[in-house]
Amino acid sequence: MVQAIVLGAVQGFTEFVPVSSSAHLVLVPFLLRWPIPSLAFDVAIHLGTLLALVVYFWGDLVAMVAGAARSVVGRGDAGDRLHGRLAVLLAAGTAPAAAAGLLLRGFFEGLFERPEFVPTELLVTAVLLVTGEAVYRRRREDRRGIDRIGVWDALTMGAMQALAISPGISRSGATIVGGMFRGLAREAAARFSFLLSIPAILGAAVVAVQDVPAGTDWGPTIAATAVAAVTGLGAIAFLLRYLQTRTMLPFAVYCVALSAISLTAVALR
Repeated sequence: MVQAIVLGAVQGFTEFVPVSSSAHLVLVPFLLRWPIPSLAFDVAIHLGTLLALVVYFWGDLVAMVAGAARSVVGRGDAGDRLHGRLAVLLAAGTAPAAAAGLLLRGFFEGLFERPEFVPTELLVTAVLLVTGEAVYRRRREDRRGIDRIGVWDALTMGAMQALAISPGISRSGATIVGGMFRGLAREAAARFSFLLSIPAILGAAVVAVQDVPAGTDWGPTIAATAVAAVTGLGAIAFLLRYLQTRTMLPFAVYCVALSAISLTAVALR
């Protein structure tokens, strides 16, 4: 039970903070010599973070559905058209990761069984964060809000989300940096990134749940899911507030440090 709760908390916080939840879910059991979590456990804690997203962005989700519906029948105002447009952009941004996940599922699943591969990917995350901040500093006069996101912004962030299926590359970090490359403000990129993760997590869970074996011990799994939901909710609120005034460079430093620790652990194993 303790292991389940710890991993649930790790998933909830690192899913949204740009340090790669997949890396932590591979490395924490490896470093602590715990058993590899089951597929059922992995699906459940991801559903916990999905619940956190739905709770936090409930108003936005309802507004997007209602706005899209009213716009389709010609009864929408400017706000409805904006929310309906966001719904379309989320669909466009979801396509790259969906295609990569379906076509390369076996390849990505194999990476999760190779802890020695994760430290390199953590360094990739660090490089992305540093590069994103460097580009961001040069675009002080052209930072757009979420109301000005376009198709190419959504597709760029979607492509970065596809890249982040690999364990060790932070999904939130990669997609936020993708938005920053395109000229979005940090907070706007983060908000769209979190919305973009809703269909991604849901789709991955739907695909994986078919392989969940019968006889799963659901007690610890449910506890971990609840912990992931609560910590995930806190992580979303924290990062959106943090990015209003601060950079992602501390997270890059963390990824480098974790990579070094992981490399040492793998070498000594």
